[in-house]
Amino acid sequence: MIYILIVDDHPSVREGTKAILEIDKEIKVECLNPPYTIEQIEKIDLKQFDIILMDLNLGEMNGIELSKTIINQNKECKIILYTGYDVEDYWEEAIRIGIYGIISKTEPSKRLLSYIKCVMEGEVIIPFDYLHELISHKKLETGKSKRKTELLNEREKVVLQEVEKGMTNQEIADYLHLSKRSIEYSLTSIYTKLNVRSRMEAVLIAKSEGFID
Repeated sequence: MIYILIVDDHPSVREGTKAILEIDKEIKVECLNPPYTIEQIEKIDLKQFDIILMDLNLGEMNGIELSKTIINQNKECKIILYTGYDVEDYWEEAIRIGIYGIISKTEPSKRLLSYIKCVMEGEVIIPFDYLHELISHKKLETGKSKRKTELLNEREKVVLQEVEKGMTNQEIADYLHLSKRSIEYSLTSIYTKLNVRSRMEAVLIAKSEGFID
């Protein structure tokens, strides 16, 4: 038997969703009536419920904040946001605090039941468009980071690190067992790559971009 708690401030949504879900004889539903407060939630034994369907807008209380309180109280609790609102701006926070997914109130009953059973198996419900955007953004950031790291070669990074210590070109050359001219060439290359004109400016830009520690 799957035990579900519905947290929604609209009576018609609570009762309608309950009726839809209990078509499945393996599902038992209870509805939590308003007002919704943290104090009220803390009085409930949430361990008896396998799934909580949580509306995003509960009047004065935000469903995300209430979910955070519930998850802090019971780490095993599986919460699904059940809403008719656009939740794109809330997705990152929802995943971070441990919410298992988002279901639109417009979903057909079969899909609603299917989603709930997926969450029961420990799966997370993520809209394809959001997942695609998330992966694309991650690849973009990784690509940018890689390009930044590869902008300066290893010798140039070492030269800049020694420049930061206040060493002269000759001192750096002696330390690296290179000619003074090689160090000068490296610095010229660094200036060009970083679009700077001085040793100190090169160090400051390199540190701010993460090229050197």
